[in-house]
Amino acid sequence: MEILARKLANEIARTMQYDDEKEQVVAYGLIAIIQTAVTTVIVLLLGFLIGAPAEAMILCFSVSLLRRYTGGAHAETIELCTAISVIYCTVFSYVSRFVIGPAIGWYLLGAVSAGIYLAAFAVVYRRVPVDSPNKPIRTEKKRKRMRKGSYLTLSVFFIVSVAVLLFGLKNNKVLSLQVSLLFGIAWQVFTLTKTGAGLIGRINDVYGKLFSGKKGGLST
Repeated sequence: MEILARKLANEIARTMQYDDEKEQVVAYGLIAIIQTAVTTVIVLLLGFLIGAPAEAMILCFSVSLLRRYTGGAHAETIELCTAISVIYCTVFSYVSRFVIGPAIGWYLLGAVSAGIYLAAFAVVYRRVPVDSPNKPIRTEKKRKRMRKGSYLTLSVFFIVSVAVLLFGLKNNKVLSLQVSLLFGIAWQVFTLTKTGAGLIGRINDVYGKLFSGKKGGLST
């Protein structure tokens, strides 16, 4: 994916007569677009395969939308990042649809939802934004914009959760959608913590030893 994106960026840079810095900006944007598209398609297909496409998409997009503003620990390569995203979204969309969704009570889910949102806002307040060597935050203006975007995104998710829970009073089949949204929020917030960063770092280490012969690095 990265090779394709950089080739496309090089062609665009040559055509538009961009310098190296602008070419890198184009390449980063293309990498993000291609990775998002590939991840979404794979998660959707697997979601249909396991019988939980709606839960899979909610999980995928909740992580993606929140991560756009919060930052967080990064996998060492695009392929590893995609693999982690696909596995997490597929496994927990299944859990949301067939394990927790049918079993959890409305009041318990409401309490769990409140707890996760409180924890999420607290972590965002303390740690967001989390940058990385590949995407450093160089200005205070951008830092404030990302914090504002994080709060806004979480607030929108909260409103959606309230609506789903209210609808769930009459139709408990929709509760699995709320569970999948919570799994998405929880994962992204987890990657903002030191524990989450440590886990991603260990995954990077294992990946590096297995496939590149190098110790994996942690990009946060």
